[in-house]
Amino acid sequence: MKQRKLLIVDDEWLITDSLRSLEEWGERNIEVVGTAASGVEALAWLDKTELDMVITDIRMPDMDGLELLRQIYQRSPHIDVIIISGYEEFAYAKTALSYQAKGYILKPIDTDELFATVDALSPNPNEQREEPPKTYHETIVERAIAFVSANLGRPLSLKETADQVHLTSHYFGQVFKSVMGDTFVNHLTRMRMEKACELLKNTELKQYEVGFQIGYSDPKYFSKVFFQSYGVTPKEYRQQLCSPHTHAEEKRC
Repeated sequence: MKQRKLLIVDDEWLITDSLRSLEEWGERNIEVVGTAASGVEALAWLDKTELDMVITDIRMPDMDGLELLRQIYQRSPHIDVIIISGYEEFAYAKTALSYQAKGYILKPIDTDELFATVDALSPNPNEQREEPPKTYHETIVERAIAFVSANLGRPLSLKETADQVHLTSHYFGQVFKSVMGDTFVNHLTRMRMEKACELLKNTELKQYEVGFQIGYSDPKYFSKVFFQSYGVTPKEYRQQLCSPHTHAEEKRC
């Protein structure tokens, strides 16, 4: 497999040096070809070196990371760009996404998060090359949904899930909605209700046991949420499973 070439751009030399020295690059067949202290220096690298990936800070002298990203997008759209920033502003992330940034990672940099993003960009020979790699936000949401799915049987909060993907609650909530088109809470409820429909087909489980298995300790509240979702109570839904309209009712869930 061809070795991928990476440029690290940040005006803080401690960050560029520490990132450059990480052994994980070699393990991923990635060569750090150099570092730059501004967007202007980074563009000079583009003129003389064929790059595959750029990791850049946002706030830098002469030319900031977002302008650098814009120019890379226009000149060399095949280059994967990951943004690092000390700022949680969603406006920055939105601008970065508009220019096809593949990641938006907050400082201090969590190397696990960084390499999870990098790994999502690595070409897989078993996949068709035309399949686009997941963005950082899509990867984050995928990890969050996997966590939720594995923990439906207990109370879950936005904060706990955000902690699992190393983001603040507010920022994670915005990222989740931008990717899924709905809020985290609504999606969590929908996952629980779909699981409830599946469990209610098991006639050996009591209604309150179904609620417990999807994180509801209060049977009345579980019944209320189920009714709001499907227009019938869990008991009525179970009864309808045994009626001639079974298939029609199953479609509702």
